[in-house]
Amino acid sequence: MKSLITALCSGLFFAVVAAHAEPVASVVAVRGKATVERGTQKLDAQPKLGIELQDTVATPEAGRVKLLFIDDSVLTLAEKSRMSVETFIHSRTDRGKSLFNLLDGKMRAVVGKTKFEVKTPTVVAAARGTVILFEVGILNGQAFTRVTCLEGIVDVRKLEDGEGAATVKLSPGETILVMAGQPMPTPTQLSPAELEKLKRDTSTSGAEIKLPDTVPRVAIYGTVGVTPIPVVPKFDRQQPPPPKPGAVNIGVNF
Repeated sequence: MKSLITALCSGLFFAVVAAHAEPVASVVAVRGKATVERGTQKLDAQPKLGIELQDTVATPEAGRVKLLFIDDSVLTLAEKSRMSVETFIHSRTDRGKSLFNLLDGKMRAVVGKTKFEVKTPTVVAAARGTVILFEVGILNGQAFTRVTCLEGIVDVRKLEDGEGAATVKLSPGETILVMAGQPMPTPTQLSPAELEKLKRDTSTSGAEIKLPDTVPRVAIYGTVGVTPIPVVPKFDRQQPPPPKPGAVNIGVNF
């Protein structure tokens, strides 16, 4: 009886902790529609909505969403995409680790302070100080992943090879297309036109996106207490047109 009571109390404690999980990210902009799947719940993605560990973020056709994590990582999902937050460990004294699972579609990642990895059905990509584009889907009946490095360095290995396996290093402008069941190919250099298309696919520029307020990030995360550090990818630093009267300029295009 005592062990049963202990087990029930432990289960109750876990449920309470899970129900009050601290957010690891926040939705900062949405174009069209996006959803956040949390257990049996399906929430509409709206600015300031907290993203928790194990959440799955999804976009339908014509939907795009941008997420800001507490380590300053920025993830942008293109339309018809699904991504889950598998691991996120971050503190002021340790660099920590983040692991995201891109299940389908396209995603742009601006890497923050944690050791950053993205897992797909065919590869694991580890990055340091970089901007990366990911694409996951089916080609000729086989699962594929395309990883493109825009800034910094990206190490890519096949998922089936496990940790410690040999990796392929991508430099800025290089891309690699990895098919399931096939050996790792040699990276190729993308043309400027191809790079621009990939950027547009994970951009919501021109959309009527407004944040509730241009407030410090500590207000977004409540008591988490993260010092705001602006994150603006280099390729997004074009001069924006003058804002219309009454419009809110969020200062970051994606």
